[in-house]
Amino acid sequence: MAQENLVRLLLDEPLQKGRADAPAVREPKRVWSYAKLAEESGRAGSALAALNIGGGERVALLMHDSADMAAIFLGAIRIGAVPVPIPILTRPLEARAMLVDSGATAAVVSADLAAVIEEVRDEVPSLKHLLAVGGARPGQEDFHALWRAADPSCPVHKPADDAPAFLLYSQGSGGAAKGVAQPHEAARHAYAAYAQSVLKLTSEDRLFATATLATAYGLGLGLLFPLQAGACTFLLPDRPRPRTVFDVMMMFKPTIFAASPSLYGQMVHDYRELGGVKPPCFESVRHAVSGAEGLPAPLELRVKETFGVDLLHGFGMTESMHFVLSYLPDARREGSAGIALPGVEARVVDDAGSPLPPHEIGSLEVRGPTVARGYWGHPPGGDAAFHDGWIRPGDRCFADKDGYYFHCGRADDLFKVSGRWVSPEEVERTLLGHPAVWECAVVEGHDEDGLARPVAFVVPNVGHPASSELADQLMAFVKREIAPYKYPREIEFVESLPKGASGQILRWRLHRRSGQKP
Repeated sequence: MAQENLVRLLLDEPLQKGRADAPAVREPKRVWSYAKLAEESGRAGSALAALNIGGGERVALLMHDSADMAAIFLGAIRIGAVPVPIPILTRPLEARAMLVDSGATAAVVSADLAAVIEEVRDEVPSLKHLLAVGGARPGQEDFHALWRAADPSCPVHKPADDAPAFLLYSQGSGGAAKGVAQPHEAARHAYAAYAQSVLKLTSEDRLFATATLATAYGLGLGLLFPLQAGACTFLLPDRPRPRTVFDVMMMFKPTIFAASPSLYGQMVHDYRELGGVKPPCFESVRHAVSGAEGLPAPLELRVKETFGVDLLHGFGMTESMHFVLSYLPDARREGSAGIALPGVEARVVDDAGSPLPPHEIGSLEVRGPTVARGYWGHPPGGDAAFHDGWIRPGDRCFADKDGYYFHCGRADDLFKVSGRWVSPEEVERTLLGHPAVWECAVVEGHDEDGLARPVAFVVPNVGHPASSELADQLMAFVKREIAPYKYPREIEFVESLPKGASGQILRWRLHRRSGQKP
């Protein structure tokens, strides 16, 4: 079946349904209607085309979440180019890897982020244009000026059946990013599976997703899903700090709010510290979505107690564009990642690929219309994670008899102590049950003899100062709660944990600190 350009779905259909004057994108200081967004995306596409950027060419976007970024993202798709959003916290060497791997011919950057690309642009042979928005420095092209002078009536490119609409990068467990190209039709399938069947989005909804548009989680809930519904999305150019998020929620009054468990945890902490009458931030919210990392049961309870909302947790990956497992509004199971969404097949298999019965831990595999067939630039069949339409992303899980999936950690995070397997997530869940623990991460370390041992990095809760006595208490607590061999032999107290753009903990950075052997 021939693909339609994604812009037809996201902009043309809402306009045909009479949404021209309805708000599409809102920021702290401006609002763009669907007509305005269509016009500006047309100008952006024309400006890129004037630079001889054409069908299939990759255009990197290192920009703050904004109406500008949305318009340029859609403008690139309009002309058949492939936008490659890059998280704003990306370091120069990480950006270089993505630019080289994608073969980007242009990079559109927010002016204050241009230095990230400038530092490595000479090491990216394919990069012909560095286009700045908000002020160009010598050696950069002023994209804002080109954009303003461009024709808004930009033709919509007809994509080939296998042509990608956009390219996102998945952060691997070892730190190496891999490109995942999604076809134009993937957004429609993801919307039907989650936004339509679970959230039941309508044109009356207002969405505020705190995850960046450079991630699958943020791109879906922050742009692709609201536009398909004819709804309004709020894009926050700044980092989503809790006090800022509270202000936005009181002003915008979202009906759908989405964040990572880490941000929910920070919000609970800051909300409890607010003086005076606390604002009813979640009063308008009908669904509070959680994703991008595991949701610990103690945190789920704290959110319920603090804000009065039940979190709608989901599990997804860049390789599947969005969630493949999720809670349902009327079907939640504490500690689980949810059930398979409509159109998604999920199973747990052993090392040989044979399906396992309920409650046996194995490797998760999923298959569905949004699951990629491989990584960008890799030869067909060259990725062991992909086979026969299935992807095995490296997550260890088990399913119960009712089809709820429980995440047990990454296959590359599991390790053996005294010949027995340790799941870091199990130890983390146990630690989070202690009132002194706010956040934690457990990784494999080694003793002086090179033998594996669990090492815990702990962010202590308010009122529980770090001390050797507290460390001893936590070790003893874990010993009492689960099999004693799993307790952390060392506890390091830290102010914060390293996290990626979506809020997920970057364990590979902690591995280096714990002395894990490469």
